[in-house]
Order: sequence, then C-alpha cells, then structure tokens
Amino acid sequence: MNLFTKAVLKFLSIVSLIAQVLFAFAGLILLFASGALLFVSNGVRKQLLQYADLNTNTDLSVWFLVLSCLVALAIIACLFIIMYALHKMIDNIYKQHFFVSQNLTYLKLILISITSFTILQFISQLFFAQAHAYNVSGIFSDSSPSLIGNILLLAIIYTLYVVFKYGISLQDDSNNVI
Repeated sequence: MNLFTKAVLKFLSIVSLIAQVLFAFAGLILLFASGALLFVSNGVRKQLLQYADLNTNTDLSVWFLVLSCLVALAIIACLFIIMYALHKMIDNIYKQHFFVSQNLTYLKLILISITSFTILQFISQLFFAQAHAYNVSGIFSDSSPSLIGNILLLAIIYTLYVVFKYGISLQDDSNNVI
C-alpha cells in the first residue's frame, strides 16, 4: 500500500471518528430536547408550537413534536452506526485485512443502517408534511433526487457487499488449497 493511500485512509478514519463524536453529541442534545418538551410549562409550550406553526390541539402537537424528535434521534443513530462501521472497516483496510468476515459484517451494518435511514427519512417527510413544513434541512430533504440518491447508495453498498462476500469465499478457498 503506497503512502498516499495510507494518508487518505488515515484521514478518512479520523473524519469518521469526528463524525461519530458529533452524531453522539447531536443525539444527546436531541434526546434532551425531546424530553424537555414533555416537562416545559404550558406558556413556553404554546410559544414553541406557535414558532413551529402548529396551532392545532396542544397535547397532540406536543406528542407530534416528541415523535418527530425521536425519529430524528433514530436518524442520527443510523448515521452514528454508519460512521462507526465505516471507521472499523477503514481500520481493517489500513491494516491490509481486506477480505475478512469483519468487513462483511460492517458492510451489512452499513447496508441496514442506510436502509433504516431512508425509511426514517421518509417517515420524517410525512411528519413535516403533516405540519406543513417543507425544506426544513438538508438531512430531512423532501426531494425525489434525495430518495433516488439513497436508493443508488443502497445499490452501491449492496454491490460492495456481494463483492466482499465473494472475495471472502475466494480467500477461504485459497487458504484451504495452500
């Protein structure tokens, strides 16, 4: 493995570790915020609901916000898991452990997390549509290209999974012959 590849892998490992820390922090903040929604006074709650433009039934609106926060927390958890598995896989590749069962497990974890992320993103779109809030952020994008991009990413990750699975079987056959 040449020096450039090692430097890129080390950089990606550090970036994925930083992303894990940021997602964990965001998850803790979001968990705190969704819990706080249940315990704030009615005056603060009404102001928050006015700000969010949810002037319907106050009790239902609070539960709607809490459910939205929990879906967002699940999305952040998926992103954290993706970064964790990516970090571990990059470390294995840096150590030149390419076709090992751990990498296949990490790819499967990434595949499941991206699938969950796509489903949760669709659920969050439904929540935002119910609240008549569109284009809230880049993470909760309500555009078709975003969904197509996620499906394309799933196809790429699945293809990598199949390649790694085949590579592991070839590696096992090679190890048994020698």
